[in-house]
Amino acid sequence: ACAAILLAETFERIAFYGITANLVLFLNRGDFLWTSYNAANALFIFMGLSYLMCVFGGWLADTILGRFRTIVISFVVYILGIMFLPMLGHDGMRGKLCGGRAWIIQPINATKDTTDNQEQYCDSLIYPIIAVIAIGTGSVKANIAPFGADQVKDEGPEVMRMFFNWFYWSINAGVLLSLGAVAFIQQNMGFFYGFLIPAVSLGVALILFVLGQPAYVCRSPSGSVLTNVFRIIMEACRSRRRRRRNYSQPRLVDPLPNPTWLDMAKVRYGGSFHESNVEDVKSLGKILPVFIVLIPYWMVYFQMQTTFQLQGLHMRIPPLNITMPAAWLTLFDALLLLILIPVMDRVVYPWMDRRGCHFSVLKRISLGMFFGFCAVMCAGGLETYRLQLVQNHTITQNISGTSFYAADLWIWWQIPQYSLIGASEVFASVAGLEFAYAAAPRSMHSIIMGLFFFTSGIGSLLGSGLLALVKKFNWVTDADHGNINKGHLDYYFFVLGGLQFLSFVVFNIVAVSFHRAKMKRQKQ
Repeated sequence: ACAAILLAETFERIAFYGITANLVLFLNRGDFLWTSYNAANALFIFMGLSYLMCVFGGWLADTILGRFRTIVISFVVYILGIMFLPMLGHDGMRGKLCGGRAWIIQPINATKDTTDNQEQYCDSLIYPIIAVIAIGTGSVKANIAPFGADQVKDEGPEVMRMFFNWFYWSINAGVLLSLGAVAFIQQNMGFFYGFLIPAVSLGVALILFVLGQPAYVCRSPSGSVLTNVFRIIMEACRSRRRRRRNYSQPRLVDPLPNPTWLDMAKVRYGGSFHESNVEDVKSLGKILPVFIVLIPYWMVYFQMQTTFQLQGLHMRIPPLNITMPAAWLTLFDALLLLILIPVMDRVVYPWMDRRGCHFSVLKRISLGMFFGFCAVMCAGGLETYRLQLVQNHTITQNISGTSFYAADLWIWWQIPQYSLIGASEVFASVAGLEFAYAAAPRSMHSIIMGLFFFTSGIGSLLGSGLLALVKKFNWVTDADHGNINKGHLDYYFFVLGGLQFLSFVVFNIVAVSFHRAKMKRQKQ
């Protein structure tokens, strides 16, 4: 059962990263000629919706369908969306789906006024496609890990930990295969084959998952915790006036000396909810501030496959017999994860524990946020130098049939920022998942995991919003189809760095408050 789930997850990740690895290039190149801003914005929206849909997928499984049926239906929706991408990558099919261009390509010396009003070719089809894919992948993401955990739930914590270790390994195996092979095919053989492989991979994932059905432990939907949370909050709001009443009726339990507004939903105050249910909602209120302060980190994290890639497309790529995909730089993030996670888990953390130096989850998240700040500041510094260099040392590169005017600066200079993002993920992302599971009440593990992914989706969408805001200052322009050489992407990176540093400071304040509250509860 677990083998089928792990293999399905690997093939699903191949499909997902096969979409995201080069989506910016796909839309920015000659077939579509979207501006750099709109191409990056499309990926921000796709990533954001994918993570936002995790909450919807978890609710659907818990309340109506159960996890197995939700995963199968989500895979089908996922496939229905992804099957359009190879068609968009095929010269003959693209015209039938999108029709003729709505505007004529302007010459290289076109002014900003002549390019501002150009519509993005086929956007009325592309945005619905990525929305459908996002619904599918978000619902799969929300349920496949908990469904796998259901299979080993009764076999003890050691087996459970082993499953999650292999699950995370399966994710990264899919990432490496997708970024290493699929991204290469997209840039060297074309996007028809480059998107056909993810579509086939997703079909294989569905088949493998369904084949394991006879061995699965399938649990019936037990009602949504999210629904109960809203009911408790609504009842507490309606019942706040009860605090001022004189309770003359006999009660089995004495009221609390200083009840909060949420306590008004408890049975002892005339509400209809058990004590433990309300306390779980109060715990959620203590965890959410940590998630919210992490949002700027996610804004930085999602630059890796958007603005970082745009920057790489405008730098010198090695003159090999093949075109090295700009997305290959993301491999430094994945490889660093594969190396650092076992080293930290097996060597560093045990060594620190033996010496009484406990590296708490919140400290790890804080360190990860600092690495994220360093990554985006590196990107900003590199972009400042690249913009200075491109004025006098410009080279022309043909990438996937499109000419890019690049600075005479090797793309390898991006390795530090990608590596720092990888280091940040080892601490902030992995520790964030651990915090989401460890700090959550037992009845709310699924919903809090969903909210963790939900806030990362908000981070992606806010990254898109910030890009739209700086566009008004011409830091990202529409001139020459969004040529970043005519903007100031470095200013965008520095603003992100400022937001990340501010959130780093606020996070440490929130973490201290959370730690003190936890110690106070333990003493009580």
